[in-house]
Amino acid sequence: PKRVRTIFSPDQLDRLEREFDNQQYIVGTERFYLATELGLTETQVKVWFQNRRIKWRKQNLDNNKTREAESDEESSS
Repeated sequence: PKRVRTIFSPDQLDRLEREFDNQQYIVGTERFYLATELGLTETQVKVWFQNRRIKWRKQNLDNNKTREAESDEESSS
């Protein structure tokens, strides 16, 4: 059966983002306590972190491409 998409509250998202800023990987008891604190399952927290790492990598790739394009423009002028 298909899983229902979790809608995170603004407070939950804020807490998850702050935790992600501290560490991009969360496992074991830290994940358990964060999930308990937020009223989520460990799986929901785990998947949120997985998806957030993908978003972070994509943003960094996009930023690097932008910087490379800007430096190419400067060097060709």
